Amino acid sequence: MPKNTIHVALASIAFVFVIFSFTQSVKSDKVIFDTYKFNYNKLKIEANQFSSRLHLVEPTSVNKKDIILAYHQLRDAFKAIEFIWEYTDPNYVKEYINGAPLPKLDKSAPGILILQPQGFQVIDELLFEEHWNIEIIREQATLLSQAINNYHFPAKINDRIVFEALRVELIRSFNLGLTGFDAPASDRSVIDARVVFKQLKQTIESYKTQIQHVDSNLYKNIELKFNLGLKQLNSNISFEEFDRLGFLKEVVNPLFSDVLTAQHLLGIETIYESTSGTKFALNFEATNLFSNQILNADYYVNIPQNVPSSALANLGKLLFYDPILSASNERSCASCHNPLKGFADGESKSLAFGMKGRVERNSPTLINSVFSERYFHDLRADALEDQMEHVVVSEREFNTNIIEVISKLNQSNEYVTLFKDIYQNEPAPINKHTIAFAITAYVKSLHGYNSLFDKYVRAESNELTPSAKRGFNLFMGKAACGTCHFAPNFNGTVPPLYNESESEVLGVPENPYSKILVIDNDEGRIAAKLKESVPFYRYSFKTATIRNVALTAPYMHNGAYKTLQDVMDFYNKGGGSGIGINVPFQTLSVDPLKLNKKEITDIISFMESLTDTSGLTSVPNSLPKFSTKNDWNDRKIGGVY
Repeated sequence: MPKNTIHVALASIAFVFVIFSFTQSVKSDKVIFDTYKFNYNKLKIEANQFSSRLHLVEPTSVNKKDIILAYHQLRDAFKAIEFIWEYTDPNYVKEYINGAPLPKLDKSAPGILILQPQGFQVIDELLFEEHWNIEIIREQATLLSQAINNYHFPAKINDRIVFEALRVELIRSFNLGLTGFDAPASDRSVIDARVVFKQLKQTIESYKTQIQHVDSNLYKNIELKFNLGLKQLNSNISFEEFDRLGFLKEVVNPLFSDVLTAQHLLGIETIYESTSGTKFALNFEATNLFSNQILNADYYVNIPQNVPSSALANLGKLLFYDPILSASNERSCASCHNPLKGFADGESKSLAFGMKGRVERNSPTLINSVFSERYFHDLRADALEDQMEHVVVSEREFNTNIIEVISKLNQSNEYVTLFKDIYQNEPAPINKHTIAFAITAYVKSLHGYNSLFDKYVRAESNELTPSAKRGFNLFMGKAACGTCHFAPNFNGTVPPLYNESESEVLGVPENPYSKILVIDNDEGRIAAKLKESVPFYRYSFKTATIRNVALTAPYMHNGAYKTLQDVMDFYNKGGGSGIGINVPFQTLSVDPLKLNKKEITDIISFMESLTDTSGLTSVPNSLPKFSTKNDWNDRKIGGVY
């Protein structure tokens, strides 16, 4: 056969394959859309029937068994479409369908507008109380039915949405489903996950032919992992006994990676190609839920993109360890955030300026602190770079002002040169914003998931103790720690999109070792912002990361608890309410966890396995000099106190 004939034949085959793939793709997303629409209509029917059933029964003759069965059917119908609905309209689902059962504020309102909770989680708690308030249950069922029926169904979905929704659902199902977060009372988390995984498996099967054409082994692996996951979820193991660690390593992480590979091989666009320039907290290109790149640190800061990042972080490191920022030239950021103590300081409350008393709160770690929507214990700062000015002007911290700091830095030729080299187009390179951006860049660089636990779940190491393994399962299951300390950062940044930070009312005592226990008088979030001065934010504090807690004792916003054992005892008893303190809006469950000593030891072992400061603790060898202020050149790196 002539060469040109061969080339034409091969080109024809390739063209036919492309056309075949295209038509299969069109068919796949249409099949999925039709299935989604069918399941959505089923959800509407179930919602209407559930509401009608509640309104037909008399309060004195409620058949609880039948109503709970109807609720389970309704819940299954929702879980069958959750992955698409949550991805395409997460705000609607959170506000009206499946948000946390707590009052919240309308962020878009000009004043204070309280939104009362509604949806599945509210109904879940009401149905599994010992004594039913049928009228409230009816009201909530009606609201849910209306929200489901009033939803404006999307006109279509495409392949990109399908693949990304599937992967995001893996994060959601593991973090919010299997932990019990969105089934706070019914204990249906494993059943919910089973429904979800059946639907995800059915979804990927719509692309079976296409994936097999590009990589038959890849599809086999995907199918194998879904089957393994369903086998584990069908094993009749209780909520407390379910092996979440095994499920994460053997099912969730491999699927999270393989589905992305399939998306790439099929030539399906990514969210970055369809939304150019938009920043997302979740890195859609990450291949593991505990990847070092799973969260995008740049999303959480407002540093200009045209600034050289490494040079800026290096400058920020100098400023971080330089006491020149304080009025006395004796106090630096490192005074309260010591790299040898996990960037905390080992004090209940740090020494105040001039060694006169103490600051108001405990100093938290800065490692991985960038992964948050709001900052400080009371969430008063909306951006990481906003923190700097709060510290500078605080009489108990740096006791100075921005104008004075700028003036001092401008007296150092070395600092002037460093700022000019980075901010070449700034008429005044040393200013409030450039200083804040530099320190922010350094703090942003203090992140990494390279602990023993991270390496174990990424299959990079087998060095994780049996106690730590058991501890993770308890943390994410029976102990309910993972319903507030969300993986992978184990703080209050909410999965699966990680673009919102939560605070909690725990009822922490002023002195837990006192015979008479009273709540700490720090009111927290309610006093931080006028717009958040609502009763349910009294004593509410940011949910901090538990990464590196082995290095950062003492604990809580007031540093009241000396050991992790003491912290666990507090949670095990049901927080402040559980130890006899009156805490009207406590968000922590008041029910005792009923953890035994061995289980508490295991949870602590897991938390200790999250220790990781590798590559983060180096200190500058010297600080920039001042030609006209020789006495300033004797200042101590990191500060005197």
